[in-house]
Amino acid sequence: MPETESDTITRNAKSNLAFTLANLPEDVRIHMSQFYAFCRIVDDIVDEPGMSPQQRHAALDRWVSVVTGAVEPEPGIEREVRTLIDDLHLDTAPMLELIAGCRGDISPVQPATRKELLAYSYKVAACVGLTSATVMGAGDAARDYAVALGYALQLVNILRDVAEDCRKYGRFYLPQDDMELFGVTREDIAEQRYSYRVRQLLAYEAALAEKYFCEADELYQALPAEDRNALVAAQAMSLIYHTILEKMQADEYRVFEQRYSVGNFRKLWFMLRARLGTVEMPAMPGLADWNFLKGKDN
Repeated sequence: MPETESDTITRNAKSNLAFTLANLPEDVRIHMSQFYAFCRIVDDIVDEPGMSPQQRHAALDRWVSVVTGAVEPEPGIEREVRTLIDDLHLDTAPMLELIAGCRGDISPVQPATRKELLAYSYKVAACVGLTSATVMGAGDAARDYAVALGYALQLVNILRDVAEDCRKYGRFYLPQDDMELFGVTREDIAEQRYSYRVRQLLAYEAALAEKYFCEADELYQALPAEDRNALVAAQAMSLIYHTILEKMQADEYRVFEQRYSVGNFRKLWFMLRARLGTVEMPAMPGLADWNFLKGKDN
């Protein structure tokens, strides 16, 4: 079978999600590759250099029309995505939310509160999880799991990429309220001033990520066996990103100096662990232990 445009986009991305797709059944892998390519393109429209804001908005408008069926898709990735939607009878609301979330990054506004941060994260991460769960074959019972894991993964991304987001795109995702709480300014981030206050701020956000990893894991364990089996790739992602978080924690969040990642051999091990069902997080506290965060994330 000749390589499709979605296959090419997924192969070239070399992302953690793309890595886990190889472990899926062939039909699911094809569908997930199509969905991943859609997510990658929408994200690149906002991030890639050489486009004006007007061009970015127009390109996203085009994808809204493709997803809603308002236009005839062009051959290639547009047709692949439209076929994916039609074949699986996908609810397109999460895909449209993703486009809206990415659109907000064209003229970024720093979230004032954690509630605003989670609203953004719902669009760009939880909605990806919702559609991914459906494409992987999980039922409606997996929705809460997909949302919680989406929050956790996005928070890790924000922590890991805080320097790059500021330097390259002028984006600040850490809530203003939290920065003020620890006495950290936008200039501290922009000028990469590593300090005790910055470490404490990042540790505070990391605790919120840990809370959602914990919640996702508890929800996963409560799912029917068929849903857990369908979501093996998602659990592998959970293990990968939780390890990235642990690396940052152990290194006292030196995110201005390096970009934390997990090697391919360890990713393969995590995929095997997820497949075998041994996905318990070492020393993962229960939800009751995160009561000190109550009211801070809603």
